[in-house]
Amino acid sequence: MLRKLYAPVSTGLFICGAIAAIGSLSGYFNSRLQYCDAATKPCTRVAISVDVAPPQTAQDEIVLPGNGKMRLSLGVVAIALLAGGYVISGLEVEGLTAKAIQEEIDAELEEKRQAILAEEEEKKLVLSSDIRYKDFEQQLLDGYAMLLLENNPELAEQILAEKPPAQIEPTVAATATLEAAAIPVDSFSSNSADVSAALNTGDNSPVVVDNTALTTLVAAGERAIDGLIETSQSLIFLGTPGAGKSVSLGIVLGRKKKRNGSRVQLYAIAMKNDTFSGAEVGRLNADSDVCYAILLKVITELRKRAGMPKPEREDYCQHSPVILILDDFMSQQKLLSSSLSKKIVRYPEESGAYQKIPLGDAFNAGMAEIIFNGRELNVAGYVGTQSSNIEDLKFLSSKGGRAGVILMYQAFRNTQKNQGNYEVISQAIGNQHIIADAKERERMRDVFPQAKALSVQEQRPMILSSNADTGEFILGIVPDLREEYKEYEQLFNSEEVDINFVWTIRKVGEFYPDTTADTLFSEIRNRVNDGMSQREIIRTVLKCAENKQHPTRSYSVHGKSLFKWLIDNYDNGELAAMLKNEEVR
Repeated sequence: MLRKLYAPVSTGLFICGAIAAIGSLSGYFNSRLQYCDAATKPCTRVAISVDVAPPQTAQDEIVLPGNGKMRLSLGVVAIALLAGGYVISGLEVEGLTAKAIQEEIDAELEEKRQAILAEEEEKKLVLSSDIRYKDFEQQLLDGYAMLLLENNPELAEQILAEKPPAQIEPTVAATATLEAAAIPVDSFSSNSADVSAALNTGDNSPVVVDNTALTTLVAAGERAIDGLIETSQSLIFLGTPGAGKSVSLGIVLGRKKKRNGSRVQLYAIAMKNDTFSGAEVGRLNADSDVCYAILLKVITELRKRAGMPKPEREDYCQHSPVILILDDFMSQQKLLSSSLSKKIVRYPEESGAYQKIPLGDAFNAGMAEIIFNGRELNVAGYVGTQSSNIEDLKFLSSKGGRAGVILMYQAFRNTQKNQGNYEVISQAIGNQHIIADAKERERMRDVFPQAKALSVQEQRPMILSSNADTGEFILGIVPDLREEYKEYEQLFNSEEVDINFVWTIRKVGEFYPDTTADTLFSEIRNRVNDGMSQREIIRTVLKCAENKQHPTRSYSVHGKSLFKWLIDNYDNGELAAMLKNEEVR
């Protein structure tokens, strides 16, 4: 910054010095002769140099002495200013010289760096060419061998004759492979043929279906679900729509809540009007401020737990899980990067200061903090996404982030609707960034074709679950959890509801103080005429989320009973006829 001032400062000093020097050399400081000129009436006093003869009309002549000290002082000032300008100009020249030298050094270093990069690129090209050559050589040898066997069938018989005579029945081999999916890698040994090509869902090669292996695969799927109940790690549910992610998530939440009761704190940020076992829910596409407030609640609780003394923290955290659910995460990310991209929020730092950042960055920062720090504090994030690409989850950008979560892949081919595939699992099995151990990937490849065939046959989703503690993966078939899921939905989404509650005009006035039963019925009638379903009418007209004690705070037995009570008491038969074929589910 100071270097930029060198030039104007030195120039100013030189100019001031020159002015001072000219002033010190001027005649203003010499001795002068002062007289009164009688030619004017009255006479005018005039001062001239002593070297000049006064006129004959001069009277009262006085010699005024010169000011040598002032001349000297001004001369010294002029010298000082000129010297200062010279020194500063010298500093500027020195700075420019140093800058030129540094630029020369930087240019030389950049030239060397480019040379090194060019050398490395050349080595890569040579290595790549060598690899391609070896691949070509191997393909050539394989093609030549196949040609020999085709033209000389007797060679194949000779080769097969050299193999060990012991053979394994297809069914037995398939069962052994399936059992291997549930045991550690170290104890796994496979003699089955390479089935990696079957990972492509378009492969039509026949797979021997072993119906007796279904029990083994379902048991593996049950074990994968059970493993999610016990952990305090964050979970990522990946799979295409219809693969059963919501059911698996509901089972995990239901079992955790059944075990821990009201001590479980559930929060959810979603795109649809779902309940998530009674969680506090915010819809990002409806009110982003509510969703951000939910995120801050979880982050505040996380940091509160981290600040507790260890003995108190362990006892407090063990029995009080906190779970933040992000449902339909890819849709949320699209919304955060489009219409909400310019929304700025104040994100709290651990120091107490606030940082103004985009809402999307706040979500990613919060989730990263939960994943990295929440495991020991029993604070977890449950994320549901339709993407099979882990890179789409920005809060898992590092390998350490992926190691801090449990990945839960689900895939399903619905033959009735002719939709769905198993690519999300086949791609995960072949991805070394997800399954780093080559033996583990091979073990999953051996199980996949049989599991895929049974999944299609039984019309049940396939599951691939990671266990970050041991690095093992479980591949199986999801057991039938639908009845248990419905039980949790009814149990937790309608808790604290009095089933003996009876609606009256007084009760309507108590819970709807700003309206009347008549007005509510008119609103319902208008919505029915507009074609709205009973479910949506109950959720929009009869819901009162502001008061948690309100009996219709969710789609529950009270919401249905109020709807029916209004129809029974205020309808003349018109709406009942219109709704005759519609059942409130």
